[in-house]
Amino acid sequence: MPDSSNMKAFVLHGAKDVRLEEVPKPKPGPNEVLVKVRAAGICGSDLHYHSHGRCGDFVPTRPFILGHEFAGEIVAVGDADQQSLLGTRVAVDPSRPCGQCRICRQGRYNLCPEMVYFGSASVTPPSDGCFAEYVVAPAKNCVPIPDAFEFAWGALLEPLSVATHAIMRSGGVSGKSVLITGGGTIGQMILIVAKAFGASQVVVTDVKPFSRTFAEEQGASAAIDPTAEDFREQMDALAPDGFEVAFEASGVPAALNQAFEFTAKGGTVVQVGTLENGISIPANTLLTREIKYLGSWRFANVFDRVMALISSGAIDVRA
Repeated sequence: MPDSSNMKAFVLHGAKDVRLEEVPKPKPGPNEVLVKVRAAGICGSDLHYHSHGRCGDFVPTRPFILGHEFAGEIVAVGDADQQSLLGTRVAVDPSRPCGQCRICRQGRYNLCPEMVYFGSASVTPPSDGCFAEYVVAPAKNCVPIPDAFEFAWGALLEPLSVATHAIMRSGGVSGKSVLITGGGTIGQMILIVAKAFGASQVVVTDVKPFSRTFAEEQGASAAIDPTAEDFREQMDALAPDGFEVAFEASGVPAALNQAFEFTAKGGTVVQVGTLENGISIPANTLLTREIKYLGSWRFANVFDRVMALISSGAIDVRA
């Protein structure tokens, strides 16, 4: 018979080295619950860990379980008075800040210096994630989802929260022209959230035909190949004075340069994609065109709001 004290998990050992292994099944402690994982998303950071053995500046100090986008069912609790939670369908907020420091008290807990994030090497040792049969999570991080709310949608709440946080960091997009450089998962999610929040025009640039086609299917005003010979002509025709808000969602230096180039005077560029340190920033462009350049790191205070956006039909995540 299988050992009920163990479970299967996908463990990263290095670049191109992810192994399906038997590992100890975790047990919930005080204020914790055990979640049986029913759906998990693969983030761009997971792909970086797999391809390069690291993600930006985050270098694992030991093998660890990847994954941080997930939903499931509570099957065990750490406190006797939490028995009513058993069987609850939940999406899990993967961020675990200290809750006590100055930045947490200000409500910007995504910047907490003591943050522990599921499936991340941003801490030492790395924090195990959700590419496993079971995960222990703080009970307060588990957001109940309705019966009609698919587990797959629950797994999308985390990346959608990243997109929504980026929109909010920009100062708002209602009635504004928006450029998104990078049509990967986060770029596509910024697209649908920007449209839900009233952007007048949303243009996506990406080198991949699939990404451009997908963006158009999701309602992009246009999806442009930045390597096209007439790229500048197409962009100038779409926004002669530049875009009021640009989101850099590819993590590619050339795309960041593109965002600055096509942002309007007095506009805003929001950095969402992860870049290596040492990237050149066109400081004089920021100066003479008074462009605001903002970082958007993970998310804070939007998880419940994103679930409401899906439940209300304001955004459709099925695609």
